[in-house]
Amino acid sequence: MKRRTFLKYAVSVPAASLAGTVGGKAVSLDEDVKFGFSSPANLDNNGVYVWLHACAEVLESQGFGVRMYPNSSLGGEMERLYQTQLGLMEMTVTSGDSIGRWSPMTYAGARPFLIKTYEHMDRLLTQTPYLDIISAELAPYGLKIIDFIYTGSMVGLFTRGKAVRRLEDLRKLRLRVLSAADMDLLRAWNVRGVQVAWEEVAQALQTGMVDAYLNPPNIAPMFGHGAVLDYFTDLRMGPAFRLLLASTKWLTRLTRTEYSAFEKAATAGRKANRLWTRKVIKRDRERLEQSGIQWISLTDDERAEWIDACAKIPPNRWEIPAKTALYNKWVAETAETSS
Repeated sequence: MKRRTFLKYAVSVPAASLAGTVGGKAVSLDEDVKFGFSSPANLDNNGVYVWLHACAEVLESQGFGVRMYPNSSLGGEMERLYQTQLGLMEMTVTSGDSIGRWSPMTYAGARPFLIKTYEHMDRLLTQTPYLDIISAELAPYGLKIIDFIYTGSMVGLFTRGKAVRRLEDLRKLRLRVLSAADMDLLRAWNVRGVQVAWEEVAQALQTGMVDAYLNPPNIAPMFGHGAVLDYFTDLRMGPAFRLLLASTKWLTRLTRTEYSAFEKAATAGRKANRLWTRKVIKRDRERLEQSGIQWISLTDDERAEWIDACAKIPPNRWEIPAKTALYNKWVAETAETSS
Protein backbone atom coordinates (compact mmCIF):
# COMPACT_ATOMS: atom_id res chain seq x y z
CA MET A 1 0.00 0.00 0.00
CA LYS A 2 1.33 3.42 -0.94
CA ARG A 3 2.54 5.40 2.06
CA ARG A 4 0.46 8.39 3.14
CA THR A 5 1.22 10.91 5.83
CA PHE A 6 -0.81 10.28 8.99
CA LEU A 7 -2.34 13.50 10.26
CA LYS A 8 -2.00 13.55 14.05
CA TYR A 9 -5.15 15.58 14.39
CA ALA A 10 -8.74 14.75 13.64
CA VAL A 11 -10.50 16.21 10.64
CA SER A 12 -14.14 17.17 10.36
CA VAL A 13 -15.30 17.45 6.76
CA PRO A 14 -18.32 16.13 4.89
CA ALA A 15 -17.99 12.65 3.45
CA ALA A 16 -18.45 14.08 -0.03
CA SER A 17 -15.17 16.03 0.25
CA LEU A 18 -12.86 13.17 1.17
CA ALA A 19 -9.86 14.47 -0.77
CA GLY A 20 -6.75 16.44 0.07
CA THR A 21 -3.03 16.90 -0.54
CA VAL A 22 0.07 15.21 0.80
CA GLY A 23 3.41 16.87 0.07
CA GLY A 24 1.69 19.18 -2.40
CA LYS A 25 0.34 16.25 -4.41
CA ALA A 26 -3.38 15.68 -4.76
CA VAL A 27 -4.53 12.39 -3.24
CA SER A 28 -7.83 10.64 -2.73
CA LEU A 29 -8.80 9.98 0.84
CA ASP A 30 -10.56 6.87 -0.45
CA GLU A 31 -7.13 5.26 -0.08
CA ASP A 32 -6.89 6.21 3.60
CA VAL A 33 -8.17 4.28 6.61
CA LYS A 34 -11.05 6.36 7.93
CA PHE A 35 -12.34 6.08 11.51
CA GLY A 36 -15.75 7.52 12.43
CA PHE A 37 -16.82 7.98 16.06
CA SER A 38 -19.15 10.12 18.16
CA SER A 39 -16.84 11.34 20.93
CA PRO A 40 -14.06 13.97 21.10
CA ALA A 41 -10.47 13.46 19.97
CA ASN A 42 -9.15 13.58 23.54
CA LEU A 43 -6.32 11.29 24.66
CA ASP A 44 -6.72 12.16 28.32
CA ASN A 45 -10.43 11.47 28.78
CA ASN A 46 -11.64 9.42 25.82
CA GLY A 47 -10.83 5.70 25.75
CA VAL A 48 -12.16 5.41 22.19
CA TYR A 49 -9.67 7.96 20.92
CA VAL A 50 -6.87 6.33 22.92
CA TRP A 51 -7.56 3.02 21.11
CA LEU A 52 -7.83 4.61 17.67
CA HIS A 53 -4.80 6.86 18.11
CA ALA A 54 -2.51 3.97 19.09
CA CYS A 55 -3.86 1.89 16.21
CA ALA A 56 -3.39 4.76 13.77
CA GLU A 57 0.21 5.34 14.77
CA VAL A 58 1.08 1.73 13.94
CA LEU A 59 -0.89 1.86 10.69
CA GLU A 60 0.96 5.02 9.65
CA SER A 61 4.31 3.42 10.46
CA GLN A 62 3.34 0.58 8.11
CA GLY A 63 2.51 2.91 5.21
CA PHE A 64 -1.24 3.42 5.67
CA GLY A 65 -2.83 6.85 5.55
CA VAL A 66 -5.32 7.55 8.35
CA ARG A 67 -8.11 10.06 8.84
CA MET A 68 -10.25 10.39 12.00
CA TYR A 69 -13.72 11.90 12.13
CA PRO A 70 -14.77 12.55 15.76
CA ASN A 71 -17.93 14.11 17.20
CA SER A 72 -20.26 12.39 14.69
CA SER A 73 -18.83 14.59 11.92
CA LEU A 74 -19.67 11.91 9.33
CA GLY A 75 -23.17 11.36 10.68
CA GLY A 76 -24.87 9.56 13.54
CA GLU A 77 -24.43 5.92 14.50
CA MET A 78 -26.60 4.45 11.77
CA GLU A 79 -25.21 6.71 9.05
CA ARG A 80 -21.66 5.70 9.94
CA LEU A 81 -22.68 2.06 10.15
CA TYR A 82 -24.14 2.12 6.64
CA GLN A 83 -21.05 3.85 5.27
CA THR A 84 -18.91 1.10 6.79
CA GLN A 85 -21.12 -1.64 5.37
CA LEU A 86 -20.73 -0.10 1.93
CA GLY A 87 -16.96 0.19 2.30
CA LEU A 88 -17.05 4.01 2.18
CA MET A 89 -15.56 4.10 5.68
CA GLU A 90 -13.13 1.47 6.90
CA MET A 91 -14.00 1.49 10.61
CA THR A 92 -16.70 2.89 12.85
CA VAL A 93 -17.31 2.95 16.59
CA THR A 94 -20.86 2.18 17.63
CA SER A 95 -23.06 0.67 20.33
CA GLY A 96 -24.34 -2.86 20.71
CA ASP A 97 -27.87 -1.57 20.14
CA SER A 98 -26.97 -0.63 16.56
CA ILE A 99 -26.09 -4.19 15.56
CA GLY A 100 -28.27 -6.24 17.90
CA ARG A 101 -30.85 -7.00 15.21
CA TRP A 102 -28.09 -8.67 13.18
CA SER A 103 -26.23 -10.30 16.08
CA PRO A 104 -28.23 -12.24 18.68
CA MET A 105 -24.97 -12.91 20.55
CA THR A 106 -24.52 -9.15 21.03
CA TYR A 107 -27.96 -8.93 22.59
CA ALA A 108 -27.17 -11.93 24.78
CA GLY A 109 -24.53 -9.79 26.47
CA ALA A 110 -26.72 -6.71 26.88
CA ARG A 111 -28.16 -7.49 30.31
CA PRO A 112 -26.67 -5.48 33.19
CA PHE A 113 -24.89 -6.69 36.32
CA LEU A 114 -23.50 -9.89 34.72
CA ILE A 115 -19.86 -8.81 34.31
CA LYS A 116 -18.22 -7.84 37.60
CA THR A 117 -14.90 -6.33 36.51
CA TYR A 118 -12.92 -5.34 33.42
CA GLU A 119 -10.60 -8.27 34.07
CA HIS A 120 -13.66 -10.51 33.85
CA MET A 121 -14.65 -8.86 30.57
CA ASP A 122 -11.15 -9.35 29.14
CA ARG A 123 -11.26 -13.06 29.95
CA LEU A 124 -14.63 -13.36 28.24
CA LEU A 125 -13.24 -11.70 25.10
CA THR A 126 -9.99 -13.65 24.94
CA GLN A 127 -10.87 -17.09 26.34
CA THR A 128 -14.15 -17.77 24.53
CA PRO A 129 -15.39 -17.61 20.88
CA TYR A 130 -17.60 -14.62 21.79
CA LEU A 131 -16.03 -12.19 19.28
CA ASP A 132 -15.80 -14.84 16.56
CA ILE A 133 -19.51 -15.61 16.80
CA ILE A 134 -20.45 -11.91 16.67
CA SER A 135 -18.27 -11.47 13.58
CA ALA A 136 -19.88 -14.52 11.93
CA GLU A 137 -23.32 -13.03 12.58
CA LEU A 138 -22.26 -9.65 11.16
CA ALA A 139 -20.46 -11.04 8.09
CA PRO A 140 -23.60 -11.11 5.86
CA TYR A 141 -23.97 -7.39 6.58
CA GLY A 142 -20.42 -6.47 5.56
CA LEU A 143 -19.06 -5.96 9.08
CA LYS A 144 -16.51 -7.55 11.41
CA ILE A 145 -16.08 -6.77 15.10
CA ILE A 146 -12.52 -5.80 16.01
CA ASP A 147 -12.76 -5.08 19.72
CA PHE A 148 -14.77 -3.87 22.68
CA ILE A 149 -13.27 -0.45 23.47
CA TYR A 150 -13.53 0.41 27.17
CA THR A 151 -14.61 3.98 27.93
CA GLY A 152 -14.21 4.41 31.70
CA SER A 153 -15.27 2.97 35.04
CA MET A 154 -18.31 0.72 35.32
CA VAL A 155 -21.66 2.19 34.24
CA GLY A 156 -23.64 4.21 36.76
CA LEU A 157 -26.44 6.78 36.90
CA PHE A 158 -26.11 10.57 36.46
CA THR A 159 -28.94 12.72 37.82
CA ARG A 160 -29.82 16.37 38.13
CA GLY A 161 -31.59 17.88 41.11
CA LYS A 162 -32.00 14.68 43.11
CA ALA A 163 -29.68 12.15 44.70
CA VAL A 164 -30.72 8.60 43.79
CA ARG A 165 -30.07 5.57 45.96
CA ARG A 166 -33.24 3.55 45.49
CA LEU A 167 -35.36 2.84 42.45
CA GLU A 168 -38.16 4.81 44.07
CA ASP A 169 -35.93 7.90 43.88
CA LEU A 170 -35.44 7.45 40.13
CA ARG A 171 -39.16 7.08 39.50
CA LYS A 172 -39.55 10.80 40.24
CA LEU A 173 -37.17 11.63 37.36
CA ARG A 174 -37.05 11.15 33.59
CA LEU A 175 -34.27 8.89 32.31
CA ARG A 176 -32.70 9.46 28.90
CA VAL A 177 -33.11 6.36 26.74
CA LEU A 178 -32.60 5.55 23.08
CA SER A 179 -32.84 1.87 22.17
CA ALA A 180 -35.29 -0.99 22.52
CA ALA A 181 -33.04 -2.48 25.20
CA ASP A 182 -33.30 0.82 27.11
CA MET A 183 -37.08 0.63 26.94
CA ASP A 184 -37.02 -2.92 28.31
CA LEU A 185 -34.89 -1.66 31.21
CA LEU A 186 -37.36 1.15 31.87
CA ARG A 187 -40.23 -1.31 32.13
CA ALA A 188 -38.28 -3.59 34.46
CA TRP A 189 -37.40 -0.65 36.71
CA ASN A 190 -40.85 0.94 36.30
CA VAL A 191 -39.37 4.38 35.62
CA ARG A 192 -40.14 7.11 33.07
CA GLY A 193 -37.96 7.71 30.05
CA VAL A 194 -37.52 10.04 27.09
CA GLN A 195 -35.83 9.04 23.84
CA VAL A 196 -33.00 11.48 23.14
CA ALA A 197 -30.06 11.10 20.75
CA TRP A 198 -26.70 11.55 22.45
CA GLU A 199 -25.91 14.68 20.44
CA GLU A 200 -29.02 16.31 22.00
CA VAL A 201 -28.52 15.21 25.62
CA ALA A 202 -26.89 18.44 26.84
CA GLN A 203 -29.84 20.52 25.60
CA ALA A 204 -32.34 18.01 26.99
CA LEU A 205 -30.73 18.31 30.44
CA GLN A 206 -30.66 22.11 30.26
CA THR A 207 -34.32 22.35 29.30
CA GLY A 208 -35.49 19.74 31.81
CA MET A 209 -36.63 17.30 29.14
CA VAL A 210 -34.57 14.61 30.94
CA ASP A 211 -33.12 14.45 34.43
CA ALA A 212 -30.82 11.42 34.25
CA TYR A 213 -28.77 9.12 32.05
CA LEU A 214 -26.70 5.95 32.38
CA ASN A 215 -22.98 6.12 31.55
CA PRO A 216 -19.51 5.70 33.08
CA PRO A 217 -18.43 8.53 35.43
CA ASN A 218 -15.93 10.17 33.06
CA ILE A 219 -18.59 10.93 30.44
CA ALA A 220 -20.19 13.98 32.09
CA PRO A 221 -16.90 15.90 32.52
CA MET A 222 -15.76 14.93 29.01
CA PHE A 223 -18.93 16.34 27.42
CA GLY A 224 -19.19 19.37 29.72
CA HIS A 225 -22.30 18.21 31.58
CA GLY A 226 -20.96 19.11 35.02
CA ALA A 227 -22.95 22.37 35.04
CA VAL A 228 -26.29 20.57 34.54
CA LEU A 229 -25.78 17.38 36.58
CA ASP A 230 -25.51 17.05 40.35
CA TYR A 231 -25.06 13.37 41.30
CA PHE A 232 -23.51 10.12 40.12
CA THR A 233 -24.84 6.87 41.64
CA ASP A 234 -22.17 4.17 41.41
CA LEU A 235 -24.43 1.29 40.33
CA ARG A 236 -21.56 -0.68 38.69
CA MET A 237 -24.01 -2.11 36.14
CA GLY A 238 -21.27 -3.48 33.93
CA PRO A 239 -18.33 -2.47 31.74
CA ALA A 240 -18.61 0.77 29.80
CA PHE A 241 -17.65 0.09 26.21
CA ARG A 242 -18.15 0.86 22.56
CA LEU A 243 -17.78 -1.57 19.67
CA LEU A 244 -15.19 -1.09 16.94
CA LEU A 245 -16.41 -2.49 13.62
CA ALA A 246 -14.51 -2.82 10.35
CA SER A 247 -15.78 -3.04 6.79
CA THR A 248 -15.31 -6.54 5.39
CA LYS A 249 -15.12 -4.99 1.91
CA TRP A 250 -12.00 -3.16 3.07
CA LEU A 251 -10.52 -6.10 4.96
CA THR A 252 -10.84 -8.45 1.99
CA ARG A 253 -8.96 -5.97 -0.22
CA LEU A 254 -5.91 -6.03 2.06
CA THR A 255 -2.91 -8.12 1.06
CA ARG A 256 -1.60 -10.67 3.55
CA THR A 257 1.16 -8.22 4.57
CA GLU A 258 -1.31 -5.36 4.97
CA TYR A 259 -3.68 -7.50 7.03
CA SER A 260 -0.80 -8.52 9.29
CA ALA A 261 0.03 -4.83 9.76
CA PHE A 262 -3.60 -4.13 10.64
CA GLU A 263 -3.61 -6.91 13.24
CA LYS A 264 -0.46 -5.43 14.77
CA ALA A 265 -2.14 -2.02 14.88
CA ALA A 266 -5.28 -3.47 16.50
CA THR A 267 -3.16 -5.14 19.17
CA ALA A 268 -1.53 -1.77 19.92
CA GLY A 269 -4.92 -0.09 20.16
CA ARG A 270 -6.25 -2.71 22.54
CA LYS A 271 -3.18 -2.53 24.77
CA ALA A 272 -3.28 1.27 24.97
CA ASN A 273 -7.00 1.24 25.78
CA ARG A 274 -6.61 -1.30 28.59
CA LEU A 275 -3.73 0.66 30.15
CA TRP A 276 -5.79 3.86 29.92
CA THR A 277 -8.80 2.17 31.52
CA ARG A 278 -6.81 1.07 34.56
CA LYS A 279 -5.52 4.62 34.97
CA VAL A 280 -8.85 6.42 34.65
CA ILE A 281 -10.65 4.07 37.05
CA LYS A 282 -8.32 5.34 39.77
CA ARG A 283 -9.06 9.00 39.02
CA ASP A 284 -12.71 9.01 37.89
CA ARG A 285 -14.24 9.83 41.26
CA GLU A 286 -11.84 12.70 41.91
CA ARG A 287 -12.43 14.27 38.51
CA LEU A 288 -16.18 13.88 38.81
CA GLU A 289 -16.24 15.63 42.15
CA GLN A 290 -13.97 18.38 40.80
CA SER A 291 -16.62 19.06 38.15
CA GLY A 292 -19.22 19.58 40.88
CA ILE A 293 -20.95 16.20 40.74
CA GLN A 294 -21.38 14.27 44.00
CA TRP A 295 -20.42 10.57 44.00
CA ILE A 296 -22.96 8.28 45.70
CA SER A 297 -21.76 4.83 46.80
CA LEU A 298 -24.42 2.21 47.47
CA THR A 299 -24.53 -0.43 50.16
CA ASP A 300 -24.81 -4.05 49.03
CA ASP A 301 -28.48 -4.07 50.04
CA GLU A 302 -29.23 -0.91 48.07
CA ARG A 303 -27.48 -2.23 44.97
CA ALA A 304 -29.27 -5.59 45.30
CA GLU A 305 -32.60 -3.86 44.68
CA TRP A 306 -31.39 -2.69 41.24
CA ILE A 307 -29.99 -6.13 40.41
CA ASP A 308 -33.20 -7.89 41.42
CA ALA A 309 -35.29 -5.50 39.31
CA CYS A 310 -33.20 -6.31 36.23
CA ALA A 311 -34.29 -9.94 36.50
CA LYS A 312 -37.65 -8.71 35.19
CA ILE A 313 -36.20 -7.59 31.85
CA PRO A 314 -38.06 -9.64 29.21
CA PRO A 315 -36.26 -11.48 26.40
CA ASN A 316 -35.66 -9.17 23.46
CA ARG A 317 -37.18 -10.09 20.11
CA TRP A 318 -33.67 -10.39 18.66
CA GLU A 319 -32.47 -12.81 21.33
CA ILE A 320 -32.00 -16.52 20.65
CA PRO A 321 -32.32 -18.54 23.88
CA ALA A 322 -29.55 -20.97 22.95
CA LYS A 323 -27.07 -18.15 22.37
CA THR A 324 -28.08 -16.37 25.54
CA ALA A 325 -27.53 -19.62 27.46
CA LEU A 326 -24.12 -20.02 25.82
CA TYR A 327 -23.15 -16.46 26.71
CA ASN A 328 -24.21 -16.99 30.33
CA LYS A 329 -22.15 -20.19 30.41
CA TRP A 330 -19.06 -18.26 29.28
CA VAL A 331 -19.72 -15.54 31.86
CA ALA A 332 -19.75 -18.18 34.60
CA GLU A 333 -16.66 -19.95 33.27
CA THR A 334 -14.60 -16.74 33.09
CA ALA A 335 -15.76 -15.25 36.40
CA GLU A 336 -13.34 -14.58 39.21
CA THR A 337 -12.63 -17.60 41.37
CA SER A 338 -12.15 -17.30 45.12
CA SER A 339 -8.76 -18.39 46.44
